[in-house]
Amino acid sequence: MKNILILSALLFLISAYTDAKDYVLVGVSGFGTRRPDNAWQPSGAHENLPRFGNIYARHELVHYAKTRELRAILEDFDCQDGVQRKRDLGLIIVANSWGSGEGHKLAKMYQKNCGQLVEAFYLVDGVAKPIGSFKRDIPAKTCFNYYQRKGAVRGTAQDNCANTDYTNQCESRGYGAVQCHIWVEWLGTELAAEHMMKNYLR
Repeated sequence: MKNILILSALLFLISAYTDAKDYVLVGVSGFGTRRPDNAWQPSGAHENLPRFGNIYARHELVHYAKTRELRAILEDFDCQDGVQRKRDLGLIIVANSWGSGEGHKLAKMYQKNCGQLVEAFYLVDGVAKPIGSFKRDIPAKTCFNYYQRKGAVRGTAQDNCANTDYTNQCESRGYGAVQCHIWVEWLGTELAAEHMMKNYLR
């Protein structure tokens, strides 16, 4: 009986080890955030992006990131001919406001170049450029969407995401449209970080 228990424990540890995964984290900020050397304005997509746990690499992008910056992130996965060579890596994206477009573009590039879906995509009050709610099919295994519907700068429900609407909470706090958008940015990115820590980065 003792030998069976020891064997079971060993098999569990081997299984846990082979299933172990590290993650490349990407936070894409919205309007008003610039690169650190250019009048930096804090963004929840950067400030709340986890720094500890099973993290292979961590990238902070702005909403006007260049395609070469997205390609540089994909180099972490060693993808060739549509196949990801580093199979023990997953991609997690947090995209806020105007950053939604670049986050989505990275997810599509990852799917095309690496043959994989993003492990988790967190959309926070997504806004399309120049203005309007961001609404796209997001290529991810899981997607979480935190949004509100006040004013012109607002998010909307996504077809393939778990949607949480914070409009009523903004109104109960007396927030105007811009205040609501900013509040959801910080709340949504905090919730995204908590979910990541609990489900992926342990």
